[in-house]
Amino acid sequence: MHHAVPSSWLVRWLGRALAGGLALSVAALVAPIGCSSSPSAACDSSKCAAGNECIDDGSGSGPTCHKVCTRAAECPAGWSCNLGETSQPKNWCVQGGAGKYGTSCAPGGGESSNPACDANDGFVCLGGSPTDANAFCTTLGCAKDGDCPHGWWCATVNDGPNVATATRTFGKTRAACVPRAYCAPCGSDADCDAAPDGTPLFCAGDIQGSGFCTPQCATSTDCPLDATCILQATICAPSQGGACRVDSDCPPSSQHVYQHCDGGRCTPECGGPQDCLAGQSCVTRGLCLPRAGVCKGSGGFCSPCRSDADCTGGFCLSAAPYSTEHFCSVASTVAPCASQGVDPPGCPPRKGGDNWVGSECATLPPGQPAQCVGVVTFGTSTGNPQDVLGCWTVNR
Repeated sequence: MHHAVPSSWLVRWLGRALAGGLALSVAALVAPIGCSSSPSAACDSSKCAAGNECIDDGSGSGPTCHKVCTRAAECPAGWSCNLGETSQPKNWCVQGGAGKYGTSCAPGGGESSNPACDANDGFVCLGGSPTDANAFCTTLGCAKDGDCPHGWWCATVNDGPNVATATRTFGKTRAACVPRAYCAPCGSDADCDAAPDGTPLFCAGDIQGSGFCTPQCATSTDCPLDATCILQATICAPSQGGACRVDSDCPPSSQHVYQHCDGGRCTPECGGPQDCLAGQSCVTRGLCLPRAGVCKGSGGFCSPCRSDADCTGGFCLSAAPYSTEHFCSVASTVAPCASQGVDPPGCPPRKGGDNWVGSECATLPPGQPAQCVGVVTFGTSTGNPQDVLGCWTVNR
């Protein structure tokens, strides 16, 4: 049986959730440059060091081996990723250039005045709190994805909290270039590259046909808690083929079998272990799809969202730390609202088929209307169901 969330617990939980904001991170994935000095006529990507490809850097010497990258953290110390370059389909590491897209900016250094970011070129430090160790340099005010580097997109993010303040803003957003991660919009696999933590991402379609970036999975335990793993193919693993970034990089196998890009290497589909090489097994691979069906919904109660701008009459709340989902609240039609009890007057009641176990009402900081929020059951506490903020996280 469902139990109501105590008022004092809900207020504490909501305070933590409102401070969660949009998760923005760039992992430190440093790899050796390994560039070749081979003449352009002899450049062959298959002969470059691991992670390098033949790229014409515009120096006049033609294509040579360069370390490809999607963010500064993938380049060694003293090097940066030339993410502003658009003449080539991929970016590469160059010496110097610190303070540009993806450069790590230490907490406590401020936003526009952060010494790690190149303020002269308009770069600021973007993060989810004054202590966010994953904060990175980027630009604000973009109008479209094309204003951002390859592998990044023009996102609308909540103004606060940020690296300068822990205060949560309500209804105030801004545009910023951020690296694509799970649920970022996309048009093809090439848009997604890899997630900030290095996980390969693919472009999948939601139930409305909109593309979003998502990781590969074998079971739902590989996915965010508000997502489920949907079977895409059975493949031979571990993969033993050539290097790749997307499926289209992989030619048919020697047996003319379609191949997928799995963990950066090509591998064929299979119907059983007999179709695979020694040391491989035939395993299921899928893609993580939101349990809500979409990453951005209609803006109503419990609608998936990325920022306050996605919510109508409410705010985009975070279910952290128990889930990565973000969902919309709606203003209560009753003021003051009941701060205790399931489905209080003024809040949307749970209907059959809804994943959330009920709605609760909470009063936000002064000047803001009381909000109805969704809750899910996340295990038990002293034998009773433990409710936490959320709408699509699986009930446990």
